[in-house]
Amino acid sequence: DNSIATLSDPVRHPAVRFTLSHGVLPMHSTSTYCRECHRRYHHNYIVHNGSNSRMYYNGVPAIVQAATHFFIDSQVLELFASAKVFGWYGLRLSSMNCARIYNIALADCHAYIRNNPLAFPSASIDHRPTSWSLSLEMRDVDVLNGFFIYSLLLDRAERRSTLVVPHNTTQKDRINDALIARNKEMEGIGQEAYLHACDRCFIVEDSAGQRRKVQVAVCDGNTIGHPCCARHDCKVPLDNLRQRHCPIHQHFDGSCAVDACGASHSPGFRTCGIKEHRDVEEAYFRPASALFQLRARLKKAGISVATELTDMHDLGEAHETTSTGREGKSEEGNRKLRARFGQRRTHNEQLIMRPCGVILARATFFGSEAVSAVNDFAKAVFPTTSSMPEYFVFDNNCKLRAHQEAIKDMHFSQTGMPVDVFHFNSKHKETDLYCQQHCNPAAFPELIEDGKWRFNTSICEQTNVWLGGYQAVLRDMGMHRYNFYLDEMIKRRNRFVIGELEKKGTITWTVPTEALFPTLPT
Repeated sequence: DNSIATLSDPVRHPAVRFTLSHGVLPMHSTSTYCRECHRRYHHNYIVHNGSNSRMYYNGVPAIVQAATHFFIDSQVLELFASAKVFGWYGLRLSSMNCARIYNIALADCHAYIRNNPLAFPSASIDHRPTSWSLSLEMRDVDVLNGFFIYSLLLDRAERRSTLVVPHNTTQKDRINDALIARNKEMEGIGQEAYLHACDRCFIVEDSAGQRRKVQVAVCDGNTIGHPCCARHDCKVPLDNLRQRHCPIHQHFDGSCAVDACGASHSPGFRTCGIKEHRDVEEAYFRPASALFQLRARLKKAGISVATELTDMHDLGEAHETTSTGREGKSEEGNRKLRARFGQRRTHNEQLIMRPCGVILARATFFGSEAVSAVNDFAKAVFPTTSSMPEYFVFDNNCKLRAHQEAIKDMHFSQTGMPVDVFHFNSKHKETDLYCQQHCNPAAFPELIEDGKWRFNTSICEQTNVWLGGYQAVLRDMGMHRYNFYLDEMIKRRNRFVIGELEKKGTITWTVPTEALFPTLPT
């Protein structure tokens, strides 16, 4: 039957498959071509002969192609994703450690015997294949590529859509546009658990014969971040993580590192020829020079130094150094000089949560945790009257409320704005009458029952312990990967938190979208 198209022109190449149950397997990957539709069919996707698009098949495959020659079972990627959410206390599991765990414990289905030969002296196991054109060891880059592709495929499957990415580009750049699109979808009200409610964060009361809900949201920040442009509050991504400025501000690369100095830096230095500026630079790099000399002495003595250990200067962390100038006071008094020699990082991650532990939204603050930025973030998370909580808890609510009054912003005029109990007692003065009048948590009787607080308003502080564990994992990620990674971790953690609430007997439910956003299409 000539109407039936057949696949032909096979292209075959060696590959490696990382499985959960059978260890690492050498294999061959074959793609075929259809001369009727002019498409080449690969394991996970289709490439049309006349386009540069890679269109993935619908759904989530059992095996994900992480790179041209490397395939990872979805079971393994799901294990890694869960490990990244939980890891161990205070520190999340990096892609490198995921790869190490796989290579040691999962790459060989007899790993428990091979890793403990003294415990199994008479065991006879098959030898692993050694002659293969590709490495049979999993790499951290394979873990990370697999994680991003697997997570994107899950997201597209959940949204009943198809993942389409460029074909003729590097593996790293291929998914950039898809990451950006997903990140945009997650802003504001985009988190999967945004519509969550339970009897720990949503209480219904009878008041004067009418039923009224009491819903609380809590806001706080955590000082993790990603590399960003050295210009204050610039949100344009860096082209390269080694750069200090974004494409718009690259002309500042030739400027003196001291703030407010517009002179060009001298050759071989990061400051200009002014002595006070050069003194600041020398003071900044002196500890690094001393550490280098100490390590050289260790090496000369034949003592090895761990290659993974490095000082802050090597990491390119953003640091600010101050100087009071020359000894003795000038007519102007001592002048403080502030300089930035390392790479700038974003200021903090801001969370808005329910007191039950569900994270509603996350935002990156680039320059500072300014109350104006918190106000804009809160309005993006609660854009309609119906979506607003009855109480918005933030440790600097007195300044936030004053800012709203100053700019005549009435968006949260019907929302109570207490400070959480811990910060109110330790950070807010009794003599601050404005704060006492508007933000004292004891002034809101709906937050108290039988002399106890009804809601856990310190939930953000507790969650920050979990979030802070990602500092080392994320520190060298670009903006788009960083945002996607964190949003994915939050989505998975929310699912776990809701599951744990239900196990403890908490009643959970999902608020209908039309109840919060009546104008949105259903």
